[in-house]
Amino acid sequence: MLRYLSIAIAAVGLSACAFGDETLNVAYDVSSAKVGVLSEAAPATIHVEDVADKRVEKMRVGYKRNGFGQKTADILLSKPAPEVVKEALETVLQKNGHILGDDSSPLALKTDLTNFWFDAKTGLVTVEFYGEVQAEVSLVDTASGATLYSEVFDGYYSEKTGGGLRKTWERIMNAALDDFAAKVNLSSGLKDAIAAAEASAADDEGAMPSS
Repeated sequence: MLRYLSIAIAAVGLSACAFGDETLNVAYDVSSAKVGVLSEAAPATIHVEDVADKRVEKMRVGYKRNGFGQKTADILLSKPAPEVVKEALETVLQKNGHILGDDSSPLALKTDLTNFWFDAKTGLVTVEFYGEVQAEVSLVDTASGATLYSEVFDGYYSEKTGGGLRKTWERIMNAALDDFAAKVNLSSGLKDAIAAAEASAADDEGAMPSS
């Protein structure tokens, strides 16, 4: 009996309009951005490069599934995932007092997006929805091309409910994106690399002979 109930819940949570693609509106909430560890580094001008899409699945961010877990349609984004991640990184830097530069800036963030995914697991009486946003973010010296620091950030959020449709899915993916941005914001390694680069630039300027 409980097995049948589980299947019914899954059918409601995952299969409504199961044969039509669904498009989610996912974006980092600027109003939720907070000052974090990155603000401890002196203000730097950093160019956030276009995010390289290294995902296996580039056309979709998940699948609609029926009560038996079978794929029935695609889950898409209204804006490409690499753009969503780039905008989140730009917001994090600006919130922490750094300046967005261009390709002539001394520092750049290079990002490889490896995962941006929504899915669900059916339990006995609930459905667990989860989202993940994973990317490797590197601080690069644009003059030399040297990588000054690199770290993989993995944003994740899950929620168990009796079911849910597009609004639920959007909330979960936005929460995963928020978690990704928060981890970038709290990276002591990235902060130290920015601070060291700025200190080195200041030393170089001080060592230049006056005209």
